Amino acid sequence: MYVAENIRMRAGAKVILDGVSLSLQSGKVVAIVGPNGAGKSSLLKVLAGERKADSGTVTLDGTPLSNTGAAALAKKRAVLPQSVVVAFPFLAAEIVALGLPQYFPKVEGARIVERALRGVDMFGAREQVYDTLSGGERQRVQLARVLVQLWAHGGRGYLLLDEPTASLDLPHQLATLRIAREHASAGGGVLAVLHDINLAAMSADEIVAMRDGRVIARGTPAEIVTDDVIHALYGVRASVGTAPSGPFLLPQSVIF
Repeated sequence: MYVAENIRMRAGAKVILDGVSLSLQSGKVVAIVGPNGAGKSSLLKVLAGERKADSGTVTLDGTPLSNTGAAALAKKRAVLPQSVVVAFPFLAAEIVALGLPQYFPKVEGARIVERALRGVDMFGAREQVYDTLSGGERQRVQLARVLVQLWAHGGRGYLLLDEPTASLDLPHQLATLRIAREHASAGGGVLAVLHDINLAAMSADEIVAMRDGRVIARGTPAEIVTDDVIHALYGVRASVGTAPSGPFLLPQSVIF
């Protein structure tokens, strides 16, 4: 289990995280939603060990994150950031292979890389230079990389995904969330920062709603996606579950 307790963090005079607690269990998908500047990505970075909180604790399977070395951490959790800058002309397959540990068996490594590329629908672009890919294609390559990282260590562990669907078209948004659900079903855990409430509602076991560095609500999609919570979260009045007068499309209606 991944557990964050009473996390507090400031950036100068601004409070970024104000007493945030969160838990992520194996077999579950947890989505964090909220407006820009709510602290969602900052919380994910604290959980990943990329940023240090001013106070509070994070434990991973009972061990404080502060006592876990980088190599040991890489075996248990993989992080997909919002964007990744690559300074050299690596091929897509080479980027994905970066998820493999040093001295990993070559044949098995190639098999895992191929499986991940096929899983994100990027096998056909495996020999294309990464920087020539579109933003959405790059995001899918990076998703394949983090999958390889966990698959190389047994296939479980925790996926920490920061806006994994932001630059993707609808089919690949749904495919990414399917991959997240499959990872959880196989015994892993998934924490995803999402802006699309519909995608969060259809994919998550639990939704954590954040605003101004605090958790204002948490629960099942049915408990969180309500008129009152949406208003408290975003300051807009909406009628949940009411069809608009014009045409609309919900991802839940898509048939694969």
